[in-house]
Amino acid sequence: MKFNITTHPLCYLIEIEGRIDSYTAPKIEPVLNDLFNKEPMNIVIDLEKTIYLSSSGILLFVKAQERCINIGKGKIIFCSVPKFIYYSFSLSGFDKLFTFCKNHTIAMQSL
Repeated sequence: MKFNITTHPLCYLIEIEGRIDSYTAPKIEPVLNDLFNKEPMNIVIDLEKTIYLSSSGILLFVKAQERCINIGKGKIIFCSVPKFIYYSFSLSGFDKLFTFCKNHTIAMQSL
């Protein structure tokens, strides 16, 4: 798994390539924690090049979104999500917890 972080005026854009599973999800967690300690707290996650998302990966993002909700600042928005990955969110009911956008331009405009 590889990821790239770009800073934008209203958010951070994280582009993730590869698999997000029980091995790689713990590598993303400290990155998210670090970003939550900065401004802005909004994070757009581009999953266009993500080929797999396990329940461990979903749990990582759910915890991060709950952190945003609990402190009352920021949010996580997903974009360019492949259908088979969106299905994982939908099957678990977490599609209602997040905003999903067609691409990162639309996601950033929604902030």
